[in-house]
Amino acid sequence: MRIVRLDLPSEILTEASLPSAGVRDLQGALVIALQGVNLAASMVTLTTLKQYAPALAAAIRGWRLRQHTSRPIILTAKGEGVDLTIELPPNVGTQRILEQLAVLLDQPD
Repeated sequence: MRIVRLDLPSEILTEASLPSAGVRDLQGALVIALQGVNLAASMVTLTTLKQYAPALAAAIRGWRLRQHTSRPIILTAKGEGVDLTIELPPNVGTQRILEQLAVLLDQPD
C-alpha cells in the first residue's frame, strides 16, 4: 500500500472531504505540498487519492482563486520515483490540475 502525505491548507483537505487513512509509518511516502503557505497534514492511500482526485483538484482550484496574488503558487509532489512541480496561476482550471496530477495517479499502489 502506497501512502500519500498531503501538506495542504486545511480548507483544501476539508473541502475535498479526504478521509484519513490513519497510517503512521511514512517511510517511502509520496508527499504533495503547496510551497510557502500554512499547511495541515493528512495521510491517505494512493487508492484513496485516485478516488478523490476530482474533488481535490476542485478544492485546490477554489483555494487558489481565493488567494490575492498574481504570481503562480507552486504545488510539488515528491516521493520514490516522483518529482513533480505544478505552477498554479491565478485562474488555473480544475481539468489542468487533474491532467498534471495524472502522473501521480497512474503510479502503482
